[in-house]
Amino acid sequence: MAKGSFSNFTKKHDEIWKFIKFSFAGVSSFVVQYLVDLLFHYVVFRSLQGQTIDNPVLRFLEIDSHMDAALAYFVAATVGYIIAYLMNRKVTFNAKGHLTRSIIIYVIMVVATIFITAWLKGFLINVAERSGHVNPETGQVTFLIDTLIFIFTVTVPFLWTYPLQRFIINPPQKKAQTDGAEALEIDDSADNETVLETKE
Repeated sequence: MAKGSFSNFTKKHDEIWKFIKFSFAGVSSFVVQYLVDLLFHYVVFRSLQGQTIDNPVLRFLEIDSHMDAALAYFVAATVGYIIAYLMNRKVTFNAKGHLTRSIIIYVIMVVATIFITAWLKGFLINVAERSGHVNPETGQVTFLIDTLIFIFTVTVPFLWTYPLQRFIINPPQKKAQTDGAEALEIDDSADNETVLETKE
């Protein structure tokens, strides 16, 4: 595709192009998030495998006996969402809106998303364990199942993160006002020319 054709495509299909860039940012942040999750799950928090903490909140989230996976996910998700925010604000949406407001709403969305997906991951791990998909040596779910669960829990939030970022966190620019201002300037200049002709 020629450069001119590509430029025409992105202008003609602006929303599709934004979604493509959003997806690319999501995949890029996912790769980093996945690597961080592996590092913390299997190395940094390895000593917490199978550890049970009697906490009502953790029990509600179904991660009380999966502290290694839960903490690794919290750290990895935080890193991933920071990368995704920066890429989407600067590249995907080229947002110029109020930065503080954008960050506050984004943080609220991220916190809610992390807790929802952490609960979902804990729930799916428990289901996998009850179904017998565990490593007999460690008693943990197999690496393949753990990876599939991670991919699923990272993909599901796309259902609400894109609409929120597109229309609330990084809302589109109000071009109508700018166009109206330009039209007024043109009208003013036209009126000025008419006045000059009249005086002459």
